[in-house]
Amino acid sequence: MSKDEFSACLQSYQLESQSHQVISRKTFKNKRTGFKACMKWLSRHTRNQPAPVRMTIEATGVYYEAFALYVREHHPAIHLSVVLPSQSKRYIESRGLRSKTDKIDAYGLALMGAERKLDAWKGIDPFWRTLRVYTRTRADLLEQRTQLRNQLHALDHSGMDILKAKHALRECIQTINDQIDELTKLIEQQLRSRNDLRTQIGCLRSIPGIGTLTIACILAETNGFTEFRKISQLISFSGYDVKIRESGKWVGKPKISKQGSKHIRRAMYMPATAIAGKNGGPIYEFYQRLLATHNIKMKAHVAVQKKLLTYMYILWNRKERFDPDIIRNQRKEYPKKVAPPESEATVDTSLVLSQ
Repeated sequence: MSKDEFSACLQSYQLESQSHQVISRKTFKNKRTGFKACMKWLSRHTRNQPAPVRMTIEATGVYYEAFALYVREHHPAIHLSVVLPSQSKRYIESRGLRSKTDKIDAYGLALMGAERKLDAWKGIDPFWRTLRVYTRTRADLLEQRTQLRNQLHALDHSGMDILKAKHALRECIQTINDQIDELTKLIEQQLRSRNDLRTQIGCLRSIPGIGTLTIACILAETNGFTEFRKISQLISFSGYDVKIRESGKWVGKPKISKQGSKHIRRAMYMPATAIAGKNGGPIYEFYQRLLATHNIKMKAHVAVQKKLLTYMYILWNRKERFDPDIIRNQRKEYPKKVAPPESEATVDTSLVLSQ
């Protein structure tokens, strides 16, 4: 999928022999006339075929949305799947296709949809999509304001006092401030417009460090957690899953993958910072416990972000408020063993390391 057009490849796949054959290829305009032409082309080549049609689309920015919505609305019988570019890229490379063209990508996507069990695309909820546009636009404006403030700071401390340039920057900053305030009001209005979500939003507000803007961003990026059946899926989607690299005797340094929504990680940064600077509460105790173990502040900070996101998911689904006593009681009942710092190791590993 691209801005102006998209490439399609139609294949037939035999389950028993696991063989496939290209029936037809064609390029269509990425607009409504192209959508209709694509479906006529598809119908013409599959009219006498007994097998069901499975369609796989790569989520290229926002350019795929119009066609995906059209297929879901006018052809609901088609099993439509939307895959991330990283997924399709790795699959196509695993098939030995080293070159990258629209023709090759369409071929790989068709084959991926036949060989893999892909979930059906559930569409776009207008409520969450609108909220997502508000939260992302506001976050982008915050970044632009920071850049302009840095430029203004540089001019204030430069050797030349250029008043017109300073005035232009101040005008831009003020305009962005007004737009940020306006978007903040729109975000709050959007959340208040759903009376059925008031109880669950109130549950999320009870979590220390979690405010309205954080709630709006997380809910918008996850469609109200409707896309996830378990916590591990949410953690992976957010990029907080740990990536381990080991081979034989070599052990790499584990890191979070960051292969997920940067918007969620950006939204969780300030709540975790507020927790780290506030004395008291089970989450703060969790932060201090991790800090005492490895003394790496950012590592403990990321763990707090992940913990807060987990609480948001659990309390949203259970419609319960945050209760610190429950968390402390659970820790007493199910204590986790934490490895001691290297300086307090109970086993002398110097001999093993020397060998």
